[in-house]
Amino acid sequence: MARLDRWIAALLVVGGIASLTACGQARRDDIPHDATSGGQTLSEMRAAVSDIPGLSIDVGGGEAPNVKGNTGYDIAVTVSPGYRITDGPALITFLTESAWSVREGYMPNAQISITVKDDAGSGFDAAAAAAEAGWIEPREPVPGSDGFTVANVNVRDGSPARERLGSWPGEVPAVPSSVTAAN
Repeated sequence: MARLDRWIAALLVVGGIASLTACGQARRDDIPHDATSGGQTLSEMRAAVSDIPGLSIDVGGGEAPNVKGNTGYDIAVTVSPGYRITDGPALITFLTESAWSVREGYMPNAQISITVKDDAGSGFDAAAAAAEAGWIEPREPVPGSDGFTVANVNVRDGSPARERLGSWPGEVPAVPSSVTAAN
């Protein structure tokens, strides 16, 4: 009897996983992906953002939606020693618009997350820069986050950022000058 109970439990688990996969698949088919024109490739985006002096940038995104049907981009920025960010709003705008312009993979439908690692004494806050640029609502700085800050730009249908970005894939933004400077 115990063996039969384990077998039934295993079937329920497999059935549950299959139904979750089926739900995820239905959502996946509803999300635009692999646009035939417009925008840029992920490789082109990576090359463009690597042209900004004093920053190393790692970009991940465009993957298939998760089980909830969400997809987005994670952009990790590290400020090199001897450099500082001089125009945070322009940098956040460029990175957000760059992620939106990638035509390969899946369109971001949840958020574009931008993390910035900088010298703890720099005072740079990615969320404050995103708020100043109009991408997110202003908020209080996270206590103890000196040197590591995050801006999560909501790109869900109907969000202000989504309205601002327009249709996907978006226009390829020009690489901004003077967003960083040597100390």
